[in-house]
Amino acid sequence: RGNSPYGDLVVTESSGQYNFIESGVPLFSTHNIEEVEETVHYAMAQRPHAQTVLLISGGISGTAEEITSKYNVSRLDYVELDPFIIEVGKKYLPESLADARIRVINTDGRLFVRQTSRRYDVVIADLPDPSTFQLNRFYTYQFFREAKGILTDQGVLALSLGHYENYLSKELARLIAVTHHTLKQVFRDILVIPGGRIFFLASDGPLCKDIATRLEQAGIHTQLVNRYYLNGTLTPDRLADMRRAISQEGAVNRDFSPKLYYYHLLYWISQFKVKLGVLAGVLLFFLSIYLLRMRAVPFAIFTTGLAASSLEVVLLIGFQILYGYVYHRVGLIVTVFMLGLAVGSFAMNRMLPKRTARDLVKLEFGIALYAACLPFVLMGLGKVGTGLPFSVSVHLGVPILTFFLAAFVGMEFPLAGKADFRGTASTAARLYTADFVGACLGALLVSTLLIPLVGVISVCLIVAGLNILSGTIVLVKGKT
Repeated sequence: RGNSPYGDLVVTESSGQYNFIESGVPLFSTHNIEEVEETVHYAMAQRPHAQTVLLISGGISGTAEEITSKYNVSRLDYVELDPFIIEVGKKYLPESLADARIRVINTDGRLFVRQTSRRYDVVIADLPDPSTFQLNRFYTYQFFREAKGILTDQGVLALSLGHYENYLSKELARLIAVTHHTLKQVFRDILVIPGGRIFFLASDGPLCKDIATRLEQAGIHTQLVNRYYLNGTLTPDRLADMRRAISQEGAVNRDFSPKLYYYHLLYWISQFKVKLGVLAGVLLFFLSIYLLRMRAVPFAIFTTGLAASSLEVVLLIGFQILYGYVYHRVGLIVTVFMLGLAVGSFAMNRMLPKRTARDLVKLEFGIALYAACLPFVLMGLGKVGTGLPFSVSVHLGVPILTFFLAAFVGMEFPLAGKADFRGTASTAARLYTADFVGACLGALLVSTLLIPLVGVISVCLIVAGLNILSGTIVLVKGKT
C-alpha cells in the first residue's frame, strides 16, 4: 500500500494473482485470461495488421504483453496516470512491460489524447466503469471526438463497461444505450459485444462481427477467446439483448453533463436492497419546516453556504475534467478557499461600520453573477490551446476562481451578523446553522444528483437563482 500524488494505491496478492485498487476503485487483476483476451482481441481482430496501438491504463494486467506477443505492432504506447502503478507493476510483474516496443507514458490518458500528434490504428481504453467523475471523462462525447482525432482513417476505438450474465436489467440497458448513443454522435459504425463485460468497438471504417474467423485468418492463437468460446458467448439471445438495449433512446454523456456517472450509480445501487424513500421524506419534511421558519438574512446565509459548497464541487470537478486528476490538488484548492474566506471577512470587518443590509443584497447578487458565469469560464479554460499555456491556465485559473468565490462568502458573514444581530450567541448560532445546512445540502445534492442529472451549467444557474431569490427577500423584508 502507498500514496502518490494521484491516489491511494493498494495491491493485494492471492495465489499469484495481483489486484490493483486505487482510491477504493478496483483497476485490474492479473492472470484474468478472459478479461485480458477480450480487451485485446475484440479490438485487434478488427485491424490485425495494426502498426501503432494506444493502450490507456491496464497494461500491467497483461494486456500490453498480450498485444506485443500476438500482433506484429511496431509501437505500443501505454499511458498510465500514476507512475507508482508502473513501479509496483515492474517489481511484481517484470515480464508485463519487458517488450522493447512498449513505450510507457506517465500522464493522464485524456490529456495525452488531447495533446499527442501521433496517429494510431487502434486505441484501447482499458478502464474501470464510469463510477467517478474522473473515469466518466473517458466515456463522453468530448473524449470520443478527441480519440477519433488521433485515429487513422480506418482506426478503431475500444472500451467496455458493466458486467453481463445473461440478464439485461433496465439499469444495465440504460448504460449500454447512453454509451452507444454517445459513440454514435462521433463514429459511423458501432459494434456491441456481450462478453464478460459489454465491449464497444467504434470506427469510421468497417467492423466485423465474426471475431473468431478474423483471429483464425490472422493466425492468432488464444487460450480462451476462440471459436468455441465465442460461439457460446455471442449467442442469438445475448445479441438480441444488445439490440434491444441500443434501440432505446439514450442521452449523450458529456464532460459537464455526466449522465453515465449517474446511471452507473443507479446500476450499482440496483444490486442491493436499498430503500431511501422514508429517510429522504423525513429529512425533506424537517428541512421544509426549517426553511419556512427562517428569516430573510439567515436565508441569505443558507443560500450562500449552498453556493459555496456547490460551486467548490463544480470547481473541483472542472479541474478534474480539464486536467485529468485532482487528488493532489484538493489540499491547495481548499487552502485557497480558506484564505479567500479570511481575506473577505477581514476586508468586510474593516468596512463594516459603513455597510448596511443593502450591501448584503449586492453580495447575494454578486454570488449569483459569479455562479452564472462560472461554467462558461471553465469551458473557456478548456479551449486554451495545449501544452504549457493550457496547464498554466488551469492550474492558476481554478485557484483564482476559488479565491474570489470564498472572498464573496467571507464578506457576507460579518455583514449578516450586523444586519440580523439579536444577541451574540443567538446570532452566531442562527447564522452558523443556516450556513451549515446550506453547505451540507449543496455538497450532497450537487455531487450525487444534480450535476449528473442536469449538468454543470444548470446547477450553476440554479445556484444563481437561489441567491437572486434570497437577495430579493432581504431587499424586500430586511431583517424580518
